[in-house]
Amino acid sequence: MNKEALKKDQPTVYRILSNALKYNRLSHAYLFVGPKDEIKQQTALLFAQSLICKHSDEDGFACQCCDSCTRLAKGESFDFRWIPKKGNTKIKKEDITGLQEFFTSTSAQEENRKVYVLDQFDTATSSASNSLLKSIEEPIQDLYGILIADEKANILSTILSRCQIVTFMPASTNEHKNRLAQVMDLEDAEMLSRNGYPYEKAVDLVNNEIFKIVKEGTRKYMEYPDSMDRIYYLSTEVFIPKSDRMDSVWVRIFLQWMLFYLQKNDIYSMEKRVKIQEICTESLDLLRRPVDLALFLDKIYNQVRKAVSE
Repeated sequence: MNKEALKKDQPTVYRILSNALKYNRLSHAYLFVGPKDEIKQQTALLFAQSLICKHSDEDGFACQCCDSCTRLAKGESFDFRWIPKKGNTKIKKEDITGLQEFFTSTSAQEENRKVYVLDQFDTATSSASNSLLKSIEEPIQDLYGILIADEKANILSTILSRCQIVTFMPASTNEHKNRLAQVMDLEDAEMLSRNGYPYEKAVDLVNNEIFKIVKEGTRKYMEYPDSMDRIYYLSTEVFIPKSDRMDSVWVRIFLQWMLFYLQKNDIYSMEKRVKIQEICTESLDLLRRPVDLALFLDKIYNQVRKAVSE
């Protein structure tokens, strides 16, 4: 985590953690909560390094370059454990008891601070939550926990009351776009930031070949959306029936690209643009529910074709 970037983008978070480190006002458990973005994970790693590093800067944060910081970042430190959410699996009771057993067995051997991170703890099982509650009610000396969550409401109130809650604010659309533009095409960054895709999700989408196919297909389609040739092209070259492209994720991307290109296309009258925009926004809303995607797309093509032809 770039400390200067954290200070600029999340000044309140930076100040809370800095004061805790500088003045040794540390809680045994922290909850990092806020928008779905990897900045919480990056900050958790920095804070864990800062709790263990012996070469802190003037604000109390880790140097990030000593042997201790390097080993921790690589997951090779005996003083640090990170429990991630793997795929669709949740953090379970055995994950918590495993942490407790590990740190109980090592705490008597060394006097170093020890840190664990529970990533996406708002998806943890109830038994895992109850097990953690018992742990933080009677914490091991010099053991610090960092919980990461997108939704605070999904965590037991009894755990919340025992945590120092650190709230991350969403980045502005412009800041988010500029950050994405460092790793992808500016047009992709602009569209994805407008639609609120978190950094990691946006990068994953752009790195998928289907994203490029859908983008190019939409661009061609929006040049002549009343053309049967372009509709046929989408139906046979882009959204191929029974293929992995026929997925609500990519249909949503298609609609979002439609709205994006609609704003840049001035060949239609304002009335026609408004009609197409209404079709897209209504379709995005309908896409929240299970639908037959082939029929769903056919309906969109026909509605847009009619709106342009009138």
